[in-house]
Amino acid sequence: MSDVWLDDQFDLEHSYSVSAITQCIQAEARWHAQANVDDAFAQLKQLQQAASEVYARYSDKHQALDAIVDCFYSDWSFSGTQQEMPEYRLNSVYFTLLYRTGNSLSLAIVLQAILEHCRFNADIALIDQSVMVQVSFSAQEYYLIEPASGQQIWHLQPENAETDNETLPEMVFDEEAYKLYLAHQKWAFIGAERFGDALACVELLIELLGDDPYERRDRGYLLNQIDRPELAKADLRFFVDECPDDPAIELVRHQIDELDNNNNTLH
Repeated sequence: MSDVWLDDQFDLEHSYSVSAITQCIQAEARWHAQANVDDAFAQLKQLQQAASEVYARYSDKHQALDAIVDCFYSDWSFSGTQQEMPEYRLNSVYFTLLYRTGNSLSLAIVLQAILEHCRFNADIALIDQSVMVQVSFSAQEYYLIEPASGQQIWHLQPENAETDNETLPEMVFDEEAYKLYLAHQKWAFIGAERFGDALACVELLIELLGDDPYERRDRGYLLNQIDRPELAKADLRFFVDECPDDPAIELVRHQIDELDNNNNTLH
C-alpha cells in the first residue's frame, strides 16, 4: 500500500472559496423561515472538532479514516432511515446535521465536510447514479464510502493499467455538489407539492447558472402553480425560443396556450 498521502494535483482541485456544506446550510433559510442555521453550523463545528481529536490519535492515515467513519455511524449515530419521512427533509443538510439522518446526498455532504476538515482528500462521487464519498490516498488508491451505511470499498488501480472510463467515479466538487443538492431539493419539494419552496430552489439555481432554459422552464411551471401566469408565460416562452427541438416542446407550448386562453377568459 502506498505511503503517498496528498498529491499536488489533489491540492489544486480543493482550492474552493465556499464549501458545498456551507452553501447548503445557508440555502435552508430561503425556504425554511424558522431554520436556525447557526445551530447547524454549531453542530458541524462540534463534529469537525471531534473528528480532529480522533484523527490525532493515529499516525496511520488508513486507521484514522476507519476510526472517524466508525465514529460517524456509531458514536455520532448518522444513518439513513427506513421511516416514512418527506424526501425534502432527508435531502436537507440542515436537517441531517440536527437529527443525524438523511438520504445518500445529504449524508455524503456532511461526511465529506468532516473528512476534508481532517485533511483527507475527500470528495463527493457519482457511480452509476449512486452518491458516494471518495477518499483518495494517491492517484491509484482510494476508498469509496456508501454514505447511508458507511460500507467502505478499497480500490487500488495499478499504474499504467487500462481502465474502462465508464466504471470510474465522476467527481462532484463544491459548486457542482451544491447545484446537485438544490436540484434534488427542488424535485423533492415538487413531489410534495411545496411549490413555493421549490421555486426558492430554482431561484438559487438561476443565480448560479444564469438564464438556463431548463431552470426557466421549471420556474415557469412553478410560477403557474402559485398563480403568477404572466411571469410563468415569460419563462415558458423563453424555453420554447431557446430549446425548440426539445422532446417536451409541444407540452410546453400547450401550457402556454392554456395560460393564454385562461387570460383571455378572465378578461
